[in-house]
Amino acid sequence: MWTAKKIASTLGAGMTGICDPDAEIRHITTDTRRVETPSTTLFFALSGSLHDGHAFIHDAIDRGIKNIVVERDPGLQNRHVNVFLVPDSLKALQTLAARHRASFPDICVVGITGSNGKTTIKEWLYQMIQDKQVVKSPKSYNSQTGVALSVWQIREGDQLGLFEAGISRLHEMENLQRILMPQIGLFTMLGDAHAEGFASLTEKLNEKLILFKNAATIIFEEDDLIVSMAIREMYSDKNLLSWGWNKNASLFRIIDLQKSNYQSRITIEIKGETHILIIPFSDAASIENALHCVATMLVIQYAPAQINEALKKIQIIPMRLEMKNGLHASILINDTYNADIQSLKIALEFLSQQSGAREKVVILSDFMQTGLDETTLNHRLAGLIQNHNITHLIGVGTTVASLEKHIDPFILFSSYATTEELLQKLPSIDLAHKAILVKGARKFRLERIVTALSEKAHTAVLETDLQSVENNLRFFSQKLSAGTKLIAVIKASAYGSGSEELARFLEFRKVGYLAVAFIDEGIQLRKAGVMLPVIILNPDRNGVLDMIRYDLEPEVYSLEQLREINALMASGEQKPFNIHLKVDTGMHRLGFMPEDMEDLCRLIGENRFLHVSSVFSHLSSSEDPGDDDFTHQQVTKLNQHFDFIATRLGYKPMKHILNSAGIIRFPEYHFDLVRLGLGLYGIDTTETIGSSLEKVHTLKATVVQLKHLNKDEFVGYNRKGIKETPGMVAIINIGYADGLMRRAGNGRYLVRINGQDYPIIGNVCMDLTIIDIGRNNGIKVGDEVFIFGKDKPVEDLAVVCETIPYEILSRISGRVKRLYIQG
Repeated sequence: MWTAKKIASTLGAGMTGICDPDAEIRHITTDTRRVETPSTTLFFALSGSLHDGHAFIHDAIDRGIKNIVVERDPGLQNRHVNVFLVPDSLKALQTLAARHRASFPDICVVGITGSNGKTTIKEWLYQMIQDKQVVKSPKSYNSQTGVALSVWQIREGDQLGLFEAGISRLHEMENLQRILMPQIGLFTMLGDAHAEGFASLTEKLNEKLILFKNAATIIFEEDDLIVSMAIREMYSDKNLLSWGWNKNASLFRIIDLQKSNYQSRITIEIKGETHILIIPFSDAASIENALHCVATMLVIQYAPAQINEALKKIQIIPMRLEMKNGLHASILINDTYNADIQSLKIALEFLSQQSGAREKVVILSDFMQTGLDETTLNHRLAGLIQNHNITHLIGVGTTVASLEKHIDPFILFSSYATTEELLQKLPSIDLAHKAILVKGARKFRLERIVTALSEKAHTAVLETDLQSVENNLRFFSQKLSAGTKLIAVIKASAYGSGSEELARFLEFRKVGYLAVAFIDEGIQLRKAGVMLPVIILNPDRNGVLDMIRYDLEPEVYSLEQLREINALMASGEQKPFNIHLKVDTGMHRLGFMPEDMEDLCRLIGENRFLHVSSVFSHLSSSEDPGDDDFTHQQVTKLNQHFDFIATRLGYKPMKHILNSAGIIRFPEYHFDLVRLGLGLYGIDTTETIGSSLEKVHTLKATVVQLKHLNKDEFVGYNRKGIKETPGMVAIINIGYADGLMRRAGNGRYLVRINGQDYPIIGNVCMDLTIIDIGRNNGIKVGDEVFIFGKDKPVEDLAVVCETIPYEILSRISGRVKRLYIQG
């Protein structure tokens, strides 16, 4: 058991700040929003690139946390809080995790590293190994912080640990090796993911291999020659076990591989004996990942027959939580591929983040392989559910049925023995306007519940990757001058993404402001429970009272508008009202002109309830080096107007002028605020930072029919398409009514199916588009079709359509289903 006294000794923090040395510590966290039982939680205040954890110490205390690790004295005398003062909070977290791991010498730890496949291999091994008590990294927790949090989960009785370790720069793996101390090392493959932090692939490989410094056994693919040579050179004294086609493979050798559409039949040789494996996938990446699992299970003494049976259990791993619209104005969060306590915590946090004002419902199956007895398990589950203010809990299974005894009586509880029974009862359960989390083990197949509750929409899908949003937010935050805050621009329904969902996500990430185009968008956010300050960029003059009522802050750009605000406030609402003054510095769109300044200041002075929050302007060509002289002139004019206004107001509002491109190109003008729009979504208009950003949007359709056409047959409206060679066409379910512009037709744009690009033939139709797939017989009805996404930039479609990415994204129709994914 960890006590405050024991932790102080482990961290070398001394006892000066410890008021309760016997306080029991069961949980650790780096995020005050993620607290299960505050009285037994230790909060580490980490200094990060986006936020400084020390700024949330008082929030931690308000939430009931009594134990805090800090790098500087927070001045908490007489607050009855244990304060552990250390030089580096992250190193302290890692030290504590390493000591915790060392206290379980009997557990066998498998350390997994490599460029790709770590999470899939870990999750598949977890699915395959049913006869041991297994602890594993939640989701993709493989960073300097994530590995430490993962290892803290180890408890008495755990027999096998499956932990992944990822790095992005030199000298990081030594920390993770010290925490994990794996007896078995598994190297997945070497690729260019996160390569920007290394001088070469060799340097990255050598850094990753440090994880295996004290491992007894290392597993790797023999056919990956660079990896196998490096492992043999660095660790010739260890038990090196490899697999592959190569005759030097020491664990097993592949003899034959036969693929069908849905599975692969692989013949392998182990110590001279032939065995046949059936893997329920046929793509190369899945086969490679599955064979790594086979190798690992052989090493931990499973027989080939047991492994073949276990391979039947592996499922596609959705690495991310999925959120979509449900029936009757509900929202659905799908996390139906496993059931363990740590992933439930993550899913509940996402539910709370996205629920807004909706009541929260959880549909939960029995949990498997937790190593806890039923009473202890249900007690912990009940604590999590009550911490997140769940109003209705629906159980599926046998052990979850007894959860009712552990939860508060005000939580509505119902239980069903099977998923089929729940499916029959669903129509009679009131789930309208609710936020619903569906969470369960694979064996219960709760994805059928998700399908039954999903809104039946057009099957083209716009996927918004919230983890990529967070990456881009972090990148731009790191570029900001000290004291500069971010305005996240989510107008035009967040450039097609959906404003409510993204706003709640950004509020959880604590951006400074949100900005939307119209008053209705702001009211929608308030009704959804979003409390961040919201700027209205194009306010309707008839909406002043609504803006006051919903605490929205308008952009004010003309004397006429300001007079109307004064008149309405004089005859109606009289309470403080924040406004943002826009001045015209040369773009000549909205904004006050120089000759307006005297009257502007006089009118503001006449209304004692008005408060000018900011003075700002809009750059004409921030991304264009050829217009830099004009940009500097615009900033000079803004400064002149700002000084004039501030002098007459008697106080200094905030000041801002930069958009996404300006943040990068003009750091000297960061001022108090910057406006982050397209950059948040991974679009780089400067053509200098694209490799650091991640594309947020993926637009997908589906093949709905295949046809064979002869040479010279016509295709589509007005016979614009002509089949130049005999072959196949695929009809996909997206058209110009969904936002795929007609300009993309007639061979000008290529879509991607199964990793290969094919041209649009003929005109884009309203609801459908026809694709020339030539003689490709591998494409099937139901295959996904990527219009744009991570590896197929939306910018390419914009060039073909002779427009800009803004227009492509904002054109995406409301009938296209929105899907939100969270890593």
